[in-house]
Amino acid sequence: MRDLLWSTFLPWVRVPGTPTYRRLAAEPVPADLGDYRPYDAPHEPPGATVDDGRARTVARRLIAAEPDRVAAVTTLLDRLGLAHDADPASWTAIGTWLVERPADPATPSLTLDVGLLLGRRILDERGDDAHWEPDDGVLAHPQVVLGATIIALPLQAVEQGSDLGAVLEHALAAEEPDPEADFVAYLRTVLDDRDGAGEALTTDDVGWMLAESGLESLPELPEDVEERLAQHIGPRND
Repeated sequence: MRDLLWSTFLPWVRVPGTPTYRRLAAEPVPADLGDYRPYDAPHEPPGATVDDGRARTVARRLIAAEPDRVAAVTTLLDRLGLAHDADPASWTAIGTWLVERPADPATPSLTLDVGLLLGRRILDERGDDAHWEPDDGVLAHPQVVLGATIIALPLQAVEQGSDLGAVLEHALAAEEPDPEADFVAYLRTVLDDRDGAGEALTTDDVGWMLAESGLESLPELPEDVEERLAQHIGPRND
């Protein structure tokens, strides 16, 4: 009930009593982390937000903190002898180290930092078309987006103990959907089916197929597909 009231009337404010990074950063730094300094900020970690507005605010703060946090965690990983280049094997090893490390007050900061570094490695490899975006839900996990397609949720992957090497591989191989190319492949399949059954393809059928593909008009078609389609619905007049 408390969370509901705060998310309804004060969605931009942290729910009182939820832990902040600043509270956690006030604890002594565990000996195995040396001179690592946890993230110190007066907001809650991802997953502790209760409203999409609050989540976007927190996610934007995390994205803004990325350069400093990446510098902090790369120094730590270098000291530990853990490679952090864009090699899936390196990231599987980082994930294993973090999962096997006993949880303590520094764990939320390490989780954040490793997630931000993983996201940065993906962004650097994917180039200018990839970028950070705030979570559009209530969990405040920054997401790596290619065009309009989410290709990675690195902070969430770290939190869940996923194989980070596999997360990296998926993000580097992901492709932005091409609705026009997908429609052409779909149309070929339907033409094969209709021709094989001796059935006609109508303009209404094509209209439904375009709507299903998220298109408003026929894209440019390969010559053979154009000719086959014309045998069903006649030539285009454009």
